[in-house]
Amino acid sequence: MPNYSAAQLFRSPMMDMQRAELLRGPQSTLFGKNSIAGALNLTTARPTEELEGRLSISHGFEFNQQEINGVISGPITDEVRGRIAVRTYEDDGYMTNNFTGEEQPSSDEASVRVSLEWSATDNLNLFMKAQHDSFDVKGRAIEMTLDVPLTTGAPTYSDSLQNANQQGFDANLDYRRDANPGEFSNNEVNNFTLIADYDWNDYTITAVTGLLSYDYAEKCDCDFVAAKILDLDLEETYDQFSQEIRIASPLGEKVEWLAGAFYQSYDQTFGDYLSMAPDNLLVNLRPILNTIGNTAIDRDFSQTSTASALFGRATINLSDNWHLTIGGRISTETKEAHKEINVRDLETNEIQADPLIAYIYSSVFLLETDQLTYGLNGDGDFVPLYNTGHNVDGKRKDTTFSPLINLQYDINADMMTYVSFTQGSKAGGFDPRSNSVGSFASTTPLEEPNSSLFFEFEEESAKAFEWGLKSTIADGQGELNLALYRTEYDDLQSSQFDGGVGFNVGNVKDTLVQGIEVDGRWLLVEGLTLSYGASFLDFEYKDFKNGNCFASQEKDGIDLDGDGDKDTCDYTGKRGVYTPELTFNTSLDAFFSINSKLNFVGAIDWQHISSHQVHVNLDPRGEIDAYNVVTARAGVEADNWSVALLAKNLLDEKIVSYSANAPLSDTSFGTNTYYSFVRRPQTVSLEATIKF
Repeated sequence: MPNYSAAQLFRSPMMDMQRAELLRGPQSTLFGKNSIAGALNLTTARPTEELEGRLSISHGFEFNQQEINGVISGPITDEVRGRIAVRTYEDDGYMTNNFTGEEQPSSDEASVRVSLEWSATDNLNLFMKAQHDSFDVKGRAIEMTLDVPLTTGAPTYSDSLQNANQQGFDANLDYRRDANPGEFSNNEVNNFTLIADYDWNDYTITAVTGLLSYDYAEKCDCDFVAAKILDLDLEETYDQFSQEIRIASPLGEKVEWLAGAFYQSYDQTFGDYLSMAPDNLLVNLRPILNTIGNTAIDRDFSQTSTASALFGRATINLSDNWHLTIGGRISTETKEAHKEINVRDLETNEIQADPLIAYIYSSVFLLETDQLTYGLNGDGDFVPLYNTGHNVDGKRKDTTFSPLINLQYDINADMMTYVSFTQGSKAGGFDPRSNSVGSFASTTPLEEPNSSLFFEFEEESAKAFEWGLKSTIADGQGELNLALYRTEYDDLQSSQFDGGVGFNVGNVKDTLVQGIEVDGRWLLVEGLTLSYGASFLDFEYKDFKNGNCFASQEKDGIDLDGDGDKDTCDYTGKRGVYTPELTFNTSLDAFFSINSKLNFVGAIDWQHISSHQVHVNLDPRGEIDAYNVVTARAGVEADNWSVALLAKNLLDEKIVSYSANAPLSDTSFGTNTYYSFVRRPQTVSLEATIKF
């Protein structure tokens, strides 16, 4: 099935799922590249032998959320079955934009999927699925959460805006934001899958063909304030083809095996357009910035990729109790990319070749364009620059081998233990959003140590070790599972804010992730089940000297340009983002008969997340406190209908999921100012379902 390796695809809605499997650790043997930390295996529901249907309607009271899901499935002929699933979703948003008075982000989503399954012969089964998704959003779930001057007594970012007769903002976590009107994100995704299964002498041959495409257009108020500073238009297209063929041996043999081949190709284009209209605040803030008025920055990026792989896995049943699984995957991927950034005239769209304009963009925005040919030397003279320009091509080829070995011992019918070693990789590539190319620009003809430092990033690899125990206890009344794991990353890929208006993807030399997880279930009484889980996570950058610094951080990393001064920050010994040390969860699921026709169905889930870092550049102020999330559901159901109340974030916790510095807040306004993504507050919804 299609490989959802592009990050944009995770924004696509999910519906009518048969199952979802979360697999921890490198899964490269079967799932291929980019499954280095695990894989989310999503399986949609297939057509059924009998006619059936379902209609579900949900209404969220606080933010006027409306979701409708409809499914009809059944036989078309004796050999052909079909299924149609439809979903719509509308949401008014849970933040108030003080500047426009609108509730944001408002959402409008629609999906339709058509599936056909044909038992063509006794040995051949064909399954086809076609799906179209559209999801449009107005506004963003972003607000300012920190605004402090870098110099004591100096104005905050909000103060500076108000001093310039612009609307300020508060930096309180209160679901209120200040942003310009017109923000949107319009997305379209198309997905076609064909799966052929052929039974041949007890062996199963499977061919999976996938076509996948998406495109989106966005307008971002990327300064995240009501003043007109950074208005950015973005668009991207992506087209992917994949083909996999595999053969699986019969089950129950001494040796059970699977082998196959995989091919994938994609074409990607990305562009953004930053306009500096004459009424832009920056243009009028300082006289020198008048020069860039009525200009724009135009970015064009394109990339193609072809990847192929051979893979296999075999389980050797050494005895009734011992089972050895070995496997491997050899993969090759070739990528070619082109990127250029140009200064253009806002009215004519012609390239603006004035080197002073390019130099101002470089100085204020830390943005290197192809027109950057002059700069200031140590004496303050405007002189030619070397190692500049932003019109770059790249090509890379990565070949990797990912092995797997797992030894399982069945202690008895209710308990097994295992030990495993796996290795995975994540392909290197080219960064479409970086605003620089090489390691430095120079007023003298020095050779750059790395002429593609901010354009190309290296392959990431990981070695994972795990020991685990899975058991059924108390005569089947409970389950207890335990896992200890250790993963060693080389060249972990990391994206960090560059201090101007962009992000850079780079590599962390060495990273160690290890921990312990416990989970299980217990049948307390008939109809009442307790589920539980706990995890301890130890995360440490063992060698990360090339980090991007947070606002006002003293640079103590490495010297990129050879001038004797440090240019980066050293994060060695620190934890990364989203790495809470402790996580606990427990839930109670209840199912009781009310009478012969009605049942009570309820559940309550509690999750505790310890304090952890959410600031992309690891600013200590970006660490959030521990929080608790409680979800509850209670309802009644009969054979063909159900009604339930669902409450999410029952404790109404205010949870920041991501923080970064507001673009230019440090360099142009002298402040440490955060914008943050904030999760939805408490919601209560009513759900009703009819089945036939």
